[in-house]
Amino acid sequence: MGAKRARRAESRRLECTNCGTRCALTDPALLCTECGGLLEVIHDLQEGAPEVSEGPEKRGLADSLWRYLDLLPVTDEDAVVSLGEGCTPLVDAQRYGKSIGLKRLRLKLEFLNPTGSFKDRGTTVNISRMKELGVQSVLDDSSGNAGSSLAAYSAAAGIACRLYVPQGASKEKLTQAELYGAEIVRVEGSRSAVARRAEDAWKRGEAYYASHALSPYFIEGTKTIAYEIAEELGGENPPDDLVFPVGGGSLLLGAWKGFSELVQLGRLEEVPRLHCVQSESCDPVVRAFKAGRQEIVPVSEGETVAAGIKISNPVRGRQILDAVRKSGGSAESVSDAEILEQQRMVARMAGAFAEPTSCAALAGLVRLRRNGVIGEDESVVVPLTGSGLKDTVSAAKALTT
Repeated sequence: MGAKRARRAESRRLECTNCGTRCALTDPALLCTECGGLLEVIHDLQEGAPEVSEGPEKRGLADSLWRYLDLLPVTDEDAVVSLGEGCTPLVDAQRYGKSIGLKRLRLKLEFLNPTGSFKDRGTTVNISRMKELGVQSVLDDSSGNAGSSLAAYSAAAGIACRLYVPQGASKEKLTQAELYGAEIVRVEGSRSAVARRAEDAWKRGEAYYASHALSPYFIEGTKTIAYEIAEELGGENPPDDLVFPVGGGSLLLGAWKGFSELVQLGRLEEVPRLHCVQSESCDPVVRAFKAGRQEIVPVSEGETVAAGIKISNPVRGRQILDAVRKSGGSAESVSDAEILEQQRMVARMAGAFAEPTSCAALAGLVRLRRNGVIGEDESVVVPLTGSGLKDTVSAAKALTT
């Protein structure tokens, strides 16, 4: 290991978000070995902090999110598994923005990531760490995008992949995952039942649980969206508001971490307001936020076109609430009719074909603007998290609403 890699390894660690137990980044633990709590990667940004734009030295990765290698938890550059993720466009949506009463709306086209969703940001870091740790087989539970992403990066890494999925998961997403070579296990029942099946298999030692919900490395990948937005805006101020569709919350939490690190590095003065949007059919975070609670109370999983955010009890719920509140953001739930209307409108007025889960954020933005939470002159960014081609059945519904 070179001197630069050694310094990178020494400047980061894993730390339990519950009890504070620390362990080395080389520890393969998924959860805290003391209390079973969630782990987080901690970077020492106070001493010898690298430039944000300092990228990898070789292998042509500078045009991907791996340009931020020195701020990511992978020590060995040769372990990086990349399909060219990140560096997605940040486009002005003036015509669409004007229609909903906003003068400065930008859309971050996350559906242009390699497998068609933002999940590739988290997966590339997660699988790179698995490769670095010598993992040979992984599993996860997913309603679609996380699974197809894990299948793709596992294929590229030569790692076996098994996915536990809901019986009614999108056919397009499952076909994609199967083409990558993943083993698909369909599970009857709720989304929570799917997660339990995956956890049981992990506890039996059948494969490493490369969980996009539990992994401390997944959020390390999604935080790069904040680095990119700051970089893309150049000399401009950061956006006033970012609006996210939230199920497990990995993109919102990534943005919170990324912007917070930029503040620590002295590159920003403050974190933008982060807003959480959920479906009315499954909105545990919104209910907890509006009730002033610190913890999530599980809700029933009602049917919704926004299947990607149908999570009744997100494992990082407390962290989501904390990030939204500390940033000065808010939380709102929306109906399927509102989601499908904005799916149609953003396609016709901005040329962006996004899946319903993505468009939940746009429906939430309309409500936040109508209620005066976001002003017409404020700078707003909305990540369009997944491609409309991932769920054409729901897209057809948008044509008839």
